[in-house]
Amino acid sequence: MDVHEVFRIAGGVGTLAMFIPMAVEIVKRAGAGQSFATWLLWAMLDTILAASTIVRNGNFLLPLGYAVGGWLLTGLLLVKGGFRWGRLDSVILGFVFVCLVSWKLGSAKTAIIFTTLATVLATIPGLVELWRNPQRTIGNIWAGYALTNAFSFFGGTAMTVEERFSPAVFTMLALLMVAVSRREYFFARRDNPAKLDSTEDDC
Repeated sequence: MDVHEVFRIAGGVGTLAMFIPMAVEIVKRAGAGQSFATWLLWAMLDTILAASTIVRNGNFLLPLGYAVGGWLLTGLLLVKGGFRWGRLDSVILGFVFVCLVSWKLGSAKTAIIFTTLATVLATIPGLVELWRNPQRTIGNIWAGYALTNAFSFFGGTAMTVEERFSPAVFTMLALLMVAVSRREYFFARRDNPAKLDSTEDDC
């Protein structure tokens, strides 16, 4: 087992494991800060991405972990009454079908690119939800996703679409979610840095 394989396994298994604290937070907060539509669309997109990457014999453990975890959280949010669907969600659903068409008419490699980019767009409902209701704990979980995505990136054996494109994009996406979850901290520091520094000194 070489170092690339170790990173690949760490990325895939670590990503799946990160769904456990996410599920706990959904149960504790009744889905606050989470979007049913986002997880449903992610689960669909990650399923396409995992299948496309497997066909290309690429770095598939990361998207497979996301697909399995995504379907589990989608079901949990539905049970907790977190179902909300807006016009934007319908638009993003269209991108899911675009990904399927790109795979059918193009290739699995094309589908990997389209699906990865569509996943970024599918983040918008969840990003908005987290912006409206910042959750530091959720942000910490996304920080864990950023780490596992980075593991998967280094698990790639070459700078190719099949090996490193999705992990690289997902790492940046996770870091963005972390930043949004801490927006109150950043705004507080900008608006009144002296007060924040004083509070930190007292801790």
